[in-house]
Amino acid sequence: METPPGHVPVMLEEVLEHLKPRPGQVFLDGTAGGGGHAAVLLERLRPGGRLFLLDRDSEALERLKARFGRPRDVEYCHADFRDFDRALAESGAPLLDGVLLDLGVSSQQIASDRGFSFERPDFLDMRYDRDQALTAHDIVNHWDARRLADLVSVLADQPYARRIARAIVENRPIETADRLARIVAAAQPAAYRRRKRGHPATRVFLALRMAVNDELDGLDEFCGKIFDRLKPGGRVAVISFHSGEDRVVKNRFREAARAQVATLVTRKPLTPTAEEISRNLRSRSAKLRVAERLGPGAG
Repeated sequence: METPPGHVPVMLEEVLEHLKPRPGQVFLDGTAGGGGHAAVLLERLRPGGRLFLLDRDSEALERLKARFGRPRDVEYCHADFRDFDRALAESGAPLLDGVLLDLGVSSQQIASDRGFSFERPDFLDMRYDRDQALTAHDIVNHWDARRLADLVSVLADQPYARRIARAIVENRPIETADRLARIVAAAQPAAYRRRKRGHPATRVFLALRMAVNDELDGLDEFCGKIFDRLKPGGRVAVISFHSGEDRVVKNRFREAARAQVATLVTRKPLTPTAEEISRNLRSRSAKLRVAERLGPGAG
C-alpha cells in the first residue's frame, strides 16, 4: 500500500472495512489530495473498476496525474466536492458503489507556500483553488473585530475569541502565517496554552481555512445530494476533523435515514486507534461516519 513520502492516509483500514471496494466497482474520491486512500482503493477496484479522483486544487490533481498516469480506469475531475454531480455528469460516470471524503488538509498542501503551516513565513493564502478571490490575508487584515471574533468562536471553538480578534486587529498588517501564529498564541493566557495539546494557533488556522474555502456550506451541499448518485447498497464515508464538519455529516446522514433513503452504517463516529494516533498525530481528531443507500421499497 504505497503512499507518497510524508503522506499518511487517515483511518485507511476502517475506510476499506466499511466501503468494501471490490473489482469492477465504481468509486469517487471527492478529496483525492495526496492520493493515499486513492492508491489503495484503485488496487481493490481492479480489474474492471473505475475510480474518479476529484479535487479543487489543480496542483494536487497534477501530482495525482504524475503518480497514477492516464490508465483507462482512472478519471480526474477539477472541481469542488460540492459540485461532484456536475463533474461526474461531464465525465459520463454511472451511479457509484462507493464515495470517500477526507476533509483534512494534505501533507503536500501543508508543505506548500499557501500559509497552511503556522511554522513557515508564507503569505496568508489558504485557498485550495488559487482562482478564487478570497484569501486568509483578506480575512485577517480586513474583517472587523466582531466578525473575526465570531469566526474564531464558532469555527475554532476558542474561548478567547475576542482577545484573539483584538490582537489581530491591533497588529495589522499581518502578511505571513508564522507571524499570525505568534500573535494568536500570545493573545491566549499562558496557563491555557500549557493545557492545550499542540500549537495554540492550530484551531484558529483551521477556522480560517474553512472560512476561506467555504467548507461547511460545501459539505452540507455535498451530503444533501450524494445519495442521489449512489447505487442501492452503495456507501459514502466521510472523515472529518472538526466538530462543525462532523455535525453537518451526522445531521445530513440522519435526515437521509429518516427519509428511508439511507441507513446508518455507523451509529456513532469511528475514531482512530491509539496505535494510529501514535504513528500519525494528525489523525487524533479524525471522525469517520458511513451511510448506505437503500434500494426502492426499503424500510
